[in-house]
Amino acid sequence: MTSTALPPIPGAAPEAAVQVVGSPAQRIRITAERLRVWGIRSALSVLDQGLTAAVGFGVNVVLARWLSPTAYGAFAVAFATFLLISGFYNVLLLEPLTVMGPSRHSHRLPAYFREQVVLHVLLVGVLAALILVAGAVFWWLSPDNPLAGALLGSGLALPFMTLLWLIRRMCYVLQQPSFALLGSGFYVSFVFCGFLLLRHFQHIDPLTAFGLMGIGSLLSALVLWLKLDLKQTQTPREPQRMLWREAARENWSYGRWLVGSTALSSISNQVQMFLVASTVGLGAAGVLRAMQIPGLVMTHVNSATGLLILPAFSYDFGNGSIARLRHKASLVSLALGGGTLAFAAALALTASRTEHLLYGGKYAEYAWLMPVLALVPTALGGSIGYSMALRAMHRPHFDLVANSIAAPVGVISAIVLMRWWGLGGAAASIVLSYATYAVMTCWIYRAAAQRSRKELCKT
Repeated sequence: MTSTALPPIPGAAPEAAVQVVGSPAQRIRITAERLRVWGIRSALSVLDQGLTAAVGFGVNVVLARWLSPTAYGAFAVAFATFLLISGFYNVLLLEPLTVMGPSRHSHRLPAYFREQVVLHVLLVGVLAALILVAGAVFWWLSPDNPLAGALLGSGLALPFMTLLWLIRRMCYVLQQPSFALLGSGFYVSFVFCGFLLLRHFQHIDPLTAFGLMGIGSLLSALVLWLKLDLKQTQTPREPQRMLWREAARENWSYGRWLVGSTALSSISNQVQMFLVASTVGLGAAGVLRAMQIPGLVMTHVNSATGLLILPAFSYDFGNGSIARLRHKASLVSLALGGGTLAFAAALALTASRTEHLLYGGKYAEYAWLMPVLALVPTALGGSIGYSMALRAMHRPHFDLVANSIAAPVGVISAIVLMRWWGLGGAAASIVLSYATYAVMTCWIYRAAAQRSRKELCKT
């Protein structure tokens, strides 16, 4: 693999003013200017993810407060289906874009991004059709079932919501989180204003909620696309057609390991929602989803960190800076694991007040589930640095191995624990599944790091 350097930082200190850390082979230049720039980028990344998370958080809170438990449960099941389907989009487009873009296509990113948009249209058309067919079947079997409208809404919104994900990810590949923040700010403003209008005219339901998020995503994606100005360096039509086909093969070469992993992950982490909805009812599924919302705050912090560090890890791997990559991975996992654990502990002390603040006492008897489900981002935070490092090292098959263990744990524990503890058993099953995945990820990373050290010693 050809070496690719990090983008230069304007205004960096001269060579004589820097502090050099590490061995001569793996030097890390630390300057006040670099720390300032990366600190700003980190803050912008967290703020960007925070705004995007605010939409999901706010939408779920207002729907949980304003809709009946059954209607909100329909939204929760449709959203779980949306996440299940979009997981395949993530591993076939977003993951390869973030890893392959910086390490292999840094010299032609505008053309590479346009190729990914072509793949987006082709892939999302298939995925959205699957959801729409499922919604149509429910509508035909039971027109009054709120799940039918929720599925149709999620299928219609899928192409536009994922398009915004794609273009925001391009901003991170370019190390421009400020651009992504612009799109997120527009998205938040549009969706919240739209919900106020829907509330005023009494038209809030799962279908209109998904429709509003889809329209907001489309407009935000257009704003970012114009901001990135990717019309430059156009290539001839015929070579461009060949390039997107090559990009598809490259994406599949990277993402094929993650397709099976995504299927297993969806089984282990979403089966609880579907089991609750089918055995206890849509209202119980709504309760489970509502209790997950506070923990999603830290889940989005993990996601923001992953978005920021994965391109940087990929640059390190492309430059052969393996020691620096391993050091960063350990620091990130330690920091996020400790921070998310502290959040879960604080939530355990304030669960009742948090539930009353969010839902006005509507789910007071289930408030104790909040800190339990907050252990999910704790497990993910403690392993995310190692997970991103393995992805940057072009070893996505680790995810398949980890999920092949976590999936049966999730399914079996959901069936067994729900018989004993009902909704509490479903929550415990979710935590156990994520914890199994995190432990397996750390174990695989440790084995890979030991193998890398042995190879370096031989050379």
